[in-house]
Amino acid sequence: MKPLSLASRLALQITLTGAALVALLIALSYWVLVRQLELRAQEEVTAKLSQIDHGLLEDTKARMGRSWQHALSDTVLGHDNLSITVIGDTAQSAIFNIGRFAHAPQLLDLVSRDGDYLGWTTKDGVQMLTGRKQIQVPGLAPMTLLLSQDRSADQRLVAAFLRSALVIVPMLLILIGLAGWLIAQNGLRPLRKFRVLATKVSTQDLSPRIRSDRLPQELQALAHSLNVMLHRLDDGVQQLSQFSDDVAHELKTPLNNLIGKAQVTLVRERSKEQYREVLESSVEELERMDRIVSDMLFLAQASHASPALKLEQLSLGSEANRVCEYLEVLAEEAGVATTVTGDAIVLGNRLMVQRAISNLLSNALRHSNTGSTVEIKILEKDIDIVSLAVTNHGATIESDHLPHLFDRFYRVNGIQPRGAGLGLAIVRSVMNLHKGHVAVASKDGRTTFELTFPRHA
Repeated sequence: MKPLSLASRLALQITLTGAALVALLIALSYWVLVRQLELRAQEEVTAKLSQIDHGLLEDTKARMGRSWQHALSDTVLGHDNLSITVIGDTAQSAIFNIGRFAHAPQLLDLVSRDGDYLGWTTKDGVQMLTGRKQIQVPGLAPMTLLLSQDRSADQRLVAAFLRSALVIVPMLLILIGLAGWLIAQNGLRPLRKFRVLATKVSTQDLSPRIRSDRLPQELQALAHSLNVMLHRLDDGVQQLSQFSDDVAHELKTPLNNLIGKAQVTLVRERSKEQYREVLESSVEELERMDRIVSDMLFLAQASHASPALKLEQLSLGSEANRVCEYLEVLAEEAGVATTVTGDAIVLGNRLMVQRAISNLLSNALRHSNTGSTVEIKILEKDIDIVSLAVTNHGATIESDHLPHLFDRFYRVNGIQPRGAGLGLAIVRSVMNLHKGHVAVASKDGRTTFELTFPRHA
């Protein structure tokens, strides 16, 4: 079975809610109508009983010689819906009655006291309301008067109300359903923008965005989140494309060198020394390719290592000294000294932290002036932040290049780096994994790379 559309579901829910409200409103109106009719009937019976009691208390002269029976008859004259039954103080049979429903002595026990009212139904289905009152006629013993009102008009009014409700309710439900469907269609119209966006987005074009300023407030956050996601995907695809191009370019150069040298060597017979030179040169190119592949694998692992990253308490001073000892031969060849000052404890992955320090130190040694000193300083900036700065003395890096130094395979002034061109990119990835960051500054021949660690990664 095909599921209902969102607009149909909303319209159905609005219709059901409207039906419940209409039913509640009709029930409430019915209850109010019935209650008000009952109150009105009781008020009329009460008023008529008071009128009768007042008329019977008049003296004989005031009544101009009329009997009390005539007075009662005059009271209900012209009121076909009223009936009177008068019962003596001790007798259980009527001593006087007038009206269609006057014979009601059996109600005497049910209407037990003055001010009480009894609603009852005749054998013909006519609703009646009976009130009781003790009357006193001068010169006669006390009597009980039962005044009954025919409520057929009220019955007809209530029945007409119910018939009207049965006719109107289906029409109201149809109107509510139609209005609900139109409201749902209009309310869901902004969602079509998301559908249009989804049809436009592809791996070749991630530039489409949704304008959130014209959307309802509830959808603005969704549109913003979607735009941010597309921006990240666009950046990721662009970086992946650029990375693929850079990798292809970096691997193509050594491959071309290897192929070219091999082809030239195979053109004619060579001496052992020449073959040896070609092999040594090929090994260098292969080692370069190996470093590129190794660094690429490290970056790929670093990008997905965060959930399973093994962290421990590390002494940055000890790790820096260990790296300096490892690169001591490289420092001696470059004629550069190294110093480490300060220490701090951070939470990190030992191998990755060592790799980041090693990359910065080897980079500093390659670009330092002969006879200078590479300084490694560790500082506790505050209770939560620790920094490790590597400073070397050499050529100043132009400010235009500083923001791009951590990009993969980036070349300053197009100069081919000695390494694979991924060392600083690896440093940035390591710091991202440790929720820290890396920064660089270069001025007056002094270049400083600074690693900032949170004390608790």
